[in-house]
Amino acid sequence: MKITDIICYKTDGLFYVKVETDEGVSGFGESSPMRPDVLAQIMTTVVKPQVIGMDPFDGELIEERVMRKNYKISGQMLASTFSGLEIALWDLKGRYLKQRVYNLLGGLYRNRIPLYASSMSRDLTHEEEADKVRDAISRLGVKAVKIKVGPRYGTGLPVDLADDEKKVKAAREAIGPDCRLMIDGNSSYTYIQAVQLFERIKQYDIHHFEEPCPYFDIETYVKLAHTLPVPIHVGEQDWNLFTFRDFISRGACHLYAADPVKCGGLSSAKRAAALCRAFGIHYVPHNTTRGVGFAAALHLAASSPECSSYYEYNIEKSTTRERYLKEPFRVENGYIVVPEGHGLGIELDEEKMEATLDVVR
Repeated sequence: MKITDIICYKTDGLFYVKVETDEGVSGFGESSPMRPDVLAQIMTTVVKPQVIGMDPFDGELIEERVMRKNYKISGQMLASTFSGLEIALWDLKGRYLKQRVYNLLGGLYRNRIPLYASSMSRDLTHEEEADKVRDAISRLGVKAVKIKVGPRYGTGLPVDLADDEKKVKAAREAIGPDCRLMIDGNSSYTYIQAVQLFERIKQYDIHHFEEPCPYFDIETYVKLAHTLPVPIHVGEQDWNLFTFRDFISRGACHLYAADPVKCGGLSSAKRAAALCRAFGIHYVPHNTTRGVGFAAALHLAASSPECSSYYEYNIEKSTTRERYLKEPFRVENGYIVVPEGHGLGIELDEEKMEATLDVVR
């Protein structure tokens, strides 16, 4: 079997990849859609020429041809682009073998995964945010929620720790004492600001503090992880095995979050999981897609003992990705059921994709 074509489907906030073969079997993947126009350019000019004609089962060789041979332009954009291809290859292989992807990744360890409701907004009042997470608990049955704090890295805005404290307080009062509360800084704070914020909010029983400081600053994360009595969660931007190694082995986090749609796909994510096992920390892959990438993350969790914590479930109303699923994901009493079909276990409405998305061949 040979790869004959790679097709990209894109719009703002979505980038899907389809891999076709000479035996009529195909698979879908997803890349983190920060810049779909750039991803499409990289896919067609850098990635595609390297892999057309290759056997889709030669995953390590394909990765070497794309990632190592293009090391001069390595970085998150190349890794994100490759992630879409790599996930599509797993879907394709599962469909060809009539197997679920989790069986190819190591076998079924768990078939239901606990979720936390993840609010992605920073533009709501504290009351609106509290209502939003309260509603998610009611609808989904989740026992954990996450809210954003800080202005987000790169905005140039000053932090307002007093306002962040009020937001956390409102969320805790809304969800009650038994629901777990997580906060996500998206690289908003300096080291001392992160410490000061935790001192202000520690009475609200924070389950984890995600990416409080700039994501690449390993020295700061080593200090934080050894200073704050709260689990530090980081890694969603990471794509390099050696970055995985350094954050995990140096004790810079308690929860690691390499995202399959950013880090180079499922094989790379499994390497992160193995490192987490070696150093005794939880692997909590980041993924907010609720589409193909989310299905891939679920198969990763289904096959990896290290994925033993709550999984992120985007509670925003936008259904950009879900609108192309023929059947929605099943959420039952705060757990999501791992899709059971061959490959990633989901089916996409390709007619709708062709009609409404930009198609790049």
